[in-house]
Parts: sequence; structure tokens; C-alpha cells
Amino acid sequence: MLPAPHNTKILIIDDNPTLAIVFANLLRTKGFSATTETMLKAGLQYLENESYHAVFVDVPIEGYNEKQILAMLQENQVFQKTNVFLFSGVDVFELDKWKKQGLHSYLKKPVKPSVIIKALEDVRTKMPYTDSQMVPKLVMA
Repeated sequence: MLPAPHNTKILIIDDNPTLAIVFANLLRTKGFSATTETMLKAGLQYLENESYHAVFVDVPIEGYNEKQILAMLQENQVFQKTNVFLFSGVDVFELDKWKKQGLHSYLKKPVKPSVIIKALEDVRTKMPYTDSQMVPKLVMA
């Protein structure tokens, strides 16, 4: 038995605030808890202060190219803390490096909402839970 999706915390880092809000609202209508951030460094700060079950990172993001984003995620041990989803409207050239670090999934924009929800449901089915509250614990990569 899985807990309600609202126990699943998602962080969305996208430099397009409109897309981030639409994405978060989609997740919220499906019962997930979603937080948005438009700046990469601020998003990484969220990950330092709170646990998230998944993070969606837009690539490229304002001020950072693909290599810089990968380096910052590695430096901040994001792959060890959460399930990382990369989403982009452009081809990602170093996808092999991302996968070696623990990338959960690459989603090419535009992404159908059903694909996003299915990917998150897959994450939820693999999360360990406490018996008493059925609250998901953070999955380590």
C-alpha cells in the first residue's frame, strides 16, 4: 500500500517561472507536494535545507550550461540525496555522464503530463516507508 501522493515532495528548478508554476500545479492536482524555484543556486539551497523525493532540473538554466549544472549537482551531492530528473527542450549532449552520476530520467520537452505522473509513480513504488505512518523516506541513489 502506498501513501497518498501528498507525502511525496517534489522540487522543480526551471528558469521559466510560468512553466514551473504550471508544472507544480499539475503535480498538486494529482496530490503531490511541489515546490518551485527559478534559480539554480537557490534550488540547491532548498536541497540543503529539506529532503525531496525527486527534483526536476531544467537544462540549460539561466546562467548555466549543461556541464556547469552537472558539476554543481555533483558538488552538492544531489544525486545521492534524491531522484534527479532532467528535462530540457534541447538535446543533452553528455547524457552518459549524467546517467553515470545517478540521473533517474531524462525527459525531453514538451513532456506529456501522463509521462511525468507515471515517472513519479514509479519513484513512489520504490520508496521505503515507515510502518507507523506510511510516510516515504528519502531514497538514496
